[in-house]
Amino acid sequence: MNPQLLKDLVSTVMPYAKFKNRLICDLPEYYLLWYEHKGFP
Repeated sequence: MNPQLLKDLVSTVMPYAKFKNRLICDLPEYYLLWYEHKGFP
């Protein structure tokens, strides 16, 4: 695994939608699964 991906995960903020301004790593699992099914932008 690329260590940079982990750094990005814990420092990237969700830019829009229901969880705007929350860190990606803090998003609920159900939301990430839903977004994966819908298709990430």
